Amino acid sequence: MQPTRAIWRKGLDLLAADTTSLGASTACKVHLFNNAASIGLDMVLTDFTECTFTGSAALSVGTGTQPTSYDASDGVLTMDLLSPVGGFNWTCTATPSAPETVYGYYVTDSTNAILYAAGRLPVPLTINASGQSVLVGDITIKYKTDAMY
Repeated sequence: MQPTRAIWRKGLDLLAADTTSLGASTACKVHLFNNAASIGLDMVLTDFTECTFTGSAALSVGTGTQPTSYDASDGVLTMDLLSPVGGFNWTCTATPSAPETVYGYYVTDSTNAILYAAGRLPVPLTINASGQSVLVGDITIKYKTDAMY
């Protein structure tokens, strides 16, 4: 049986407002990772190695219901994570003892125990000096409305 787009949209809206996950009053966290982890449906938190350069601490997602939308051009449902003040931007504040390559970012619950999503940077960035930044920009989780049987 193929669910309708209305069912998919309702599911996304419920997830975006779910006070036990992405819509929680305690903010989810966005972390940077420094290994070439695989991104996919079966990824787990231990697949990622969190960055350690000074200034790479996880950033909090805005709390409350996350905005959702439907892109009619490609049929994808999206959830945009609410950005913190200053955006999803990490700046190195002390020259690292060794260069660190940032491959991407991942989203966890507020206690860093549950992995919700992950994404790669278009190109890995190497942090090797104070003042260098990693700017992710807006974070959008995309849901394709493919067949579910």
